Amino acid sequence: MEIFGPKLKRKGSLQLSINAIVVLILAITILGLGLGFIKKQFGALGAQFEEVSEEIKGEIVQKIRDSGDLLVFNKETINAQIGKPVEFFVGVKNTGAETNCFATYVQCIRALKGNCDPAQPGVPIPVGGVNPLINDRPVAENVWFSLFDEVDIKGGDVGVFPITLQIPGKVSPDTYLMSYEIYKTESGDCEGQQWPSTETPYQSKPFYINVR
Repeated sequence: MEIFGPKLKRKGSLQLSINAIVVLILAITILGLGLGFIKKQFGALGAQFEEVSEEIKGEIVQKIRDSGDLLVFNKETINAQIGKPVEFFVGVKNTGAETNCFATYVQCIRALKGNCDPAQPGVPIPVGGVNPLINDRPVAENVWFSLFDEVDIKGGDVGVFPITLQIPGKVSPDTYLMSYEIYKTESGDCEGQQWPSTETPYQSKPFYINVR
C-alpha cells in the first residue's frame, strides 16, 4: 500500500490541476461572453441616444421653420424635482450670413408663491449662462443650469444644444417664471467675438419650471 501512495497523490494532484484549468477556461469564456453582451447593449443604447437626439433636432428645426421664431425649446414647461437633473433642448437660428458667437443667459424672474432667491425677495436673479454685454453670471449657489455659455452657429443654420436643469436644495417647491436670453456678436465667432454695444438680447423667451 505504501508503494502506491505517492502515485495516488500525484494522480490526485494532476486531477486537481486539470479541474482548475477547466474552471479557469470556463470563467474566461463566461467573462468574454458577458463583456461582449455589455458592449453590445451599450452600443445599442448609444445608437438609440443618437437617434433620439437627431429626432429632437429635426423637431426643433421644423418648429423654427413653422413658427418663424429664432429661439425654441422642445419643452415649454419643465417639471423638476429638487436635486434631480432634467435634460431638455434649445434651438437657435442664426439669421446672418456668417458664423456668429451666441451667448446664453437664464434668469429667474419671479415665483408664483414665493421668491426666486429667499435672500433677494422680488428680485430677478441669474441662474445660468452669462450676459456678455454686462459680464453678469450667477453666483455658485444660484446655478440651476448646466449649458454652453457660448456657442458658434454658422450663417443661416440652426444650432440645437442640450441643457441640464438641476434645482439646488435651497429652492422651495413652486412654479417659477424664467427668461431665456440669447446674445449674438456683431461679427466674429467665439474666438474673435465683437459684441454689440446695446444691451438688447438677440432673442428672449419666457418659460416655466414647476419645482416639486
